[in-house]
Amino acid sequence: MRLLHWMSVCFLLGAATADSGPVADGRTCTERVIPNFRLLDHRGISHELYRMREPRFVVLFVTGNGCPIARHSIPELKALREQVGPGGAEFLLINANPHDTRSEVAAEAGEFGVEFPVLLDPSQAVARALELRRTAEVLVIETGSWMLRYRGAVDDRLDYGQQKPAPTQRFLADALAALIAGNPVATPRSAVRGCVVRWTAPETVDYVRDVAPIIVSRCVGCHSRGQVAPFAFDRFEKVRGHAGTVREVLLEDRMPPWHADPHQGAFANDRGLTPSEKSLLMAWIDAGTPRGEGADPLPSAQPASGADWPLGRPDHVVTLPEPARIPATGLVPYQTFTVKAPVTGDAWLRGVTIRPGNARVVHHCLVFVRYPEALRHREPPQDEGTAGFFAGFVPGSDPVMFPAGTGKFLPQGAEFVFQMHYTTTGREETDRTEMALYLAPEPPASELVTAAVTTGDFEIPPGVRTHPVRAEIRLEQDTWLHEFTPHMPLGGSRVAYPAVYPDGREEILLSVPAYDFNWQTLYRLKTPLRVPAGTRLVCSGAFDNSASNPANPDPGATVRFGEQTQDEMFIGYFNYARAIEGR
Repeated sequence: MRLLHWMSVCFLLGAATADSGPVADGRTCTERVIPNFRLLDHRGISHELYRMREPRFVVLFVTGNGCPIARHSIPELKALREQVGPGGAEFLLINANPHDTRSEVAAEAGEFGVEFPVLLDPSQAVARALELRRTAEVLVIETGSWMLRYRGAVDDRLDYGQQKPAPTQRFLADALAALIAGNPVATPRSAVRGCVVRWTAPETVDYVRDVAPIIVSRCVGCHSRGQVAPFAFDRFEKVRGHAGTVREVLLEDRMPPWHADPHQGAFANDRGLTPSEKSLLMAWIDAGTPRGEGADPLPSAQPASGADWPLGRPDHVVTLPEPARIPATGLVPYQTFTVKAPVTGDAWLRGVTIRPGNARVVHHCLVFVRYPEALRHREPPQDEGTAGFFAGFVPGSDPVMFPAGTGKFLPQGAEFVFQMHYTTTGREETDRTEMALYLAPEPPASELVTAAVTTGDFEIPPGVRTHPVRAEIRLEQDTWLHEFTPHMPLGGSRVAYPAVYPDGREEILLSVPAYDFNWQTLYRLKTPLRVPAGTRLVCSGAFDNSASNPANPDPGATVRFGEQTQDEMFIGYFNYARAIEGR
């Protein structure tokens, strides 16, 4: 039997379908602004479109594992990248096939010498937004305006069942040459030959059956009255009214606020959307937000209002001794308040949670414990927060009890030191933050300690998009690791916790490819990890001090270590369990 030509295989895979015709949709390229989106690539690196401001153009090429036309286009893309240079265009590939796993995409990229980042879109949210129908299609996006300037094939060399020795039309090369020269593109749209990208969301999606369960499980915890979110999802009309915002935050991967790479580690408190959940939400919005039949599930799913403490009634409540006063404007130095611990003897705590008295002004709060002099040797390292802390409140923090079998020690005669970081609102404000203590009925099996991997030895030059920073700590005894909380102010762009074991093996315990200072999440391992003595726990990350970082207050400044927001810190907090003294 004669083997099919590779182009014929591509034809069988993609051409004989209802949507096979490469026909323009009637719009000119310059009539469309490409929305912002963020995706991880096959190496776990985050890429956000609107942060790519340094090249003049972004070239986005649609690929898929096993697609011959896409594979055969790679050499031309490489040649064009060299021709236009790094300031001219940034080249990215995007794979929107949910069945192509990250490991499979990485393997094929290595096999075929693909040097470009391959963005993975397993939910097909970006594919739907950009109407990606076929592999081998290329989009040229002008940075700044984010206008689509060219859409179509790389050239006319490849077709179903045949290929030319050389192209007669070099659509992409001509478009880039014209755009870089400041001229209009002569052919802004061309026919595409490639394998079909099939959108996997069901054809019929409705609110009651498909969307409301996702909103209840992933959104209502914050999007309810009295909670941190700016509006409540308490009925269908509210969700439908905010559908445009939902679409935007899904594309940018901003909500729900969970930033761990799903391929590194497993976490008990994972609140991120699965690809299928995101796909359903996008399909529902694209379908016009149909309601469906049946009662609206949201009104009955709202958390009880007026609950004093989310973890239940505490054994003790510690309050700032006097109201803190915050001016209307300006930079507010840290304020500290000392309060005596309310226990009458030595105590063990099974949980602690902090409630801001005025959520409008409390940026974050760290609480340190000061032991009596006789027990100072046992006091956990804290160093005003750079080495650890007793309890904390930061944006995105979840009130949870300590991991099972652990607790924090609170000796009789201890004091709490509240370190309060306030921000201004344009009017004078006051705050009286509180902390709830939950006593354990008996000493736990092990003591929970909050420690840190940190360094202040860095200097971030002006305008640098990626400035790496690294710190590590050697664990001197066998240790059970439970939780991680990275802390970097406005310039932080990514952070990870690799563990380097005594035998040299390295394992990434947590990776946060797109760190967001607004959500300093605690990541609790689904299964506590026992690491042997001699393990080096590393915290590695990077700062973005360029104008591409929208949170950067001054891209022209050199940034060093400091405790105010305009400074930077690099701290990898972690919670570990250690044996209790005397046992």
